[in-house]
Amino acid sequence: MNQEYLEFVKALRPIDDIFMKVIFNDPRCIKLLFNIIFEEDISITKWHIQDEYRNLHGRTVIMDIVASTENGNIIDVEMERSLKNASPLRARFHASILDSSLSYVNEKWEKLPEIYVIFICEKDVLETNRLKNHIQRYGEDGKAFEDKVHIIYMNATKEDETPLGKLMHDLRCENHEDMYYEVLKERVRYFKQEKGGKKIMCDMMEKLEKRGEMKSLIQILLKKFPGMNFEWVKECNEQQIEKIQDHILMNISYEEFYHLIHS
Repeated sequence: MNQEYLEFVKALRPIDDIFMKVIFNDPRCIKLLFNIIFEEDISITKWHIQDEYRNLHGRTVIMDIVASTENGNIIDVEMERSLKNASPLRARFHASILDSSLSYVNEKWEKLPEIYVIFICEKDVLETNRLKNHIQRYGEDGKAFEDKVHIIYMNATKEDETPLGKLMHDLRCENHEDMYYEVLKERVRYFKQEKGGKKIMCDMMEKLEKRGEMKSLIQILLKKFPGMNFEWVKECNEQQIEKIQDHILMNISYEEFYHLIHS
């Protein structure tokens, strides 16, 4: 196994994007997360990790965790380390994307589900110095505007002895031995210390590295052949990628280039 990858993995925490994907691919971890945030027992019927959602204009967003509950609620949880990515406007966009993907032709409005967009932030994005901020709309009379949309911001820097404060601690913790919750502790230990878990992480790191190289390659091709679609490059095998790298500077047309790669 790649030692550089293993050293990198040692410093990962559940709040980090790469690690979050494997930690919360376990329903027990998602259930723990939801039960503590909502302070009740949440029954999950299905969930997706880092799925891509697209609006009508082609703008896409990758959502960290999207789950459906037994009572029909939809919960989106985002782990965010930067202030920019945790903008309230992004929370609005996430809610709108979920709405557009959950509404069907001729469906009555009251059938729209309750939606929760939850940002777990490494910084105090809203600058309230509070652990949890629940945002929803209210009318001038102070009554809640019943649109079934809730936005919740969690401040992971605000640790305390409550179940939620302990959860925030565990999400920012590198060493599994220092964690409070056994299910998270077990999951982190597996990927950092067990042979099978370390192999999964090394394979993931290798794929991410190749994806980064692929992205750079596609950007170069777009400059060489403006306006062309290079989604097919992502499906190329190693031999074809080598052909692209060898011939990317040749003064030929797009059609000639495509034929050369696929010949």
